[in-house]
Amino acid sequence: MRFKRTIVLALIVALAASAAVAGTPKADGRMDIETFQRMNRIHGEAYTGRSYFQGFEGAFPPAGWTETVTNTTKNWGVSNATTPGEVEGSYCAFVPYDLTVYQNETISFNQAVSVAGGEYMLSFWMAGALGTSWDLNAAETVEVNGIPVFDFDSNVTQSFIYEKFFVDLSAYDGTTVTITFRYEGVDGDLHTLDAVMVDGGTGYDPPPPPPPPTNDTCATAIDLQEQGLVSFQVDLCMAVGDYSAVPTSTCTGYSSAGKDVVYKIYLAAGESFMATQTGAHDSALWLATNCPNINGTCVAGADDTFSGQTEVLSYTAPTAGWYYLIVDGYGTGCSLTTVTIEAPVSNEDMSWSNLKTMYR
Repeated sequence: MRFKRTIVLALIVALAASAAVAGTPKADGRMDIETFQRMNRIHGEAYTGRSYFQGFEGAFPPAGWTETVTNTTKNWGVSNATTPGEVEGSYCAFVPYDLTVYQNETISFNQAVSVAGGEYMLSFWMAGALGTSWDLNAAETVEVNGIPVFDFDSNVTQSFIYEKFFVDLSAYDGTTVTITFRYEGVDGDLHTLDAVMVDGGTGYDPPPPPPPPTNDTCATAIDLQEQGLVSFQVDLCMAVGDYSAVPTSTCTGYSSAGKDVVYKIYLAAGESFMATQTGAHDSALWLATNCPNINGTCVAGADDTFSGQTEVLSYTAPTAGWYYLIVDGYGTGCSLTTVTIEAPVSNEDMSWSNLKTMYR
């Protein structure tokens, strides 16, 4: 494993290169049922299917939208790999920059404005550069019927972090307007757009992240004997990275700063314990003895394999007590992980094939 760091860095570079190519977008419609149901939960009964929503999850330009292209190689498109990603779904609209060739790229759609019908407030999420020498080389604006009504550079407060913006369309009540998103300039920076909506003023907000697993920390560690499962799965991507063994050299041998969950087991002196972990990410598995000081009390660790492979941890307890099993990962990766547990056994019983497991 002496070359692990080099290999991992090579893999990261390769994955980053492959991620730069956008995937195939999903089928598009005016509003898919999942979004409709989510918006109903957000807005309540006042929300209606008349509200317009576009998340750029399908063909581009979306149905009902038009695009004007000035720069044939750097214009509006969709991506699932562009920093800073997307607000909802798997894709966002984005326009890359060109160092030397002028860009004047637009995407537009028509919208019937109805104050009484709850379709009069345009909202959208945007992200782009702020505080760089080139961020003002390109202008990102929103127009209504060809007249600029919003300027990104005058409103942005954070660099490459999505912010939600509103444009009041109530002055156009009873008419149909053309709404245009324009990127114009040369040697600017990439710009992203997502979750365009016209409704009564709320707009789209991403649902809150799900709560972490109940055993996210050692204080709420799950007792393996009470759980009684020989094999189980846990989604580490739902967890928080609370623990990382220190020093790494005497635990897993590498960083264990990934997202983690904690289990516990009571071992008698001389009992042996074995656990395995298999996930799509580069797993790390380790055992500690002190809940308030998990990071500093690692007594055994396993990080001998790479992504998708199985880590095996075995340990014989020198003294009786509670031991904490941290299901973790190298680096910051995570995945749906399978954990298997071998029942503790006294060192006096060397016939593993005749063991009677405590898990029923």
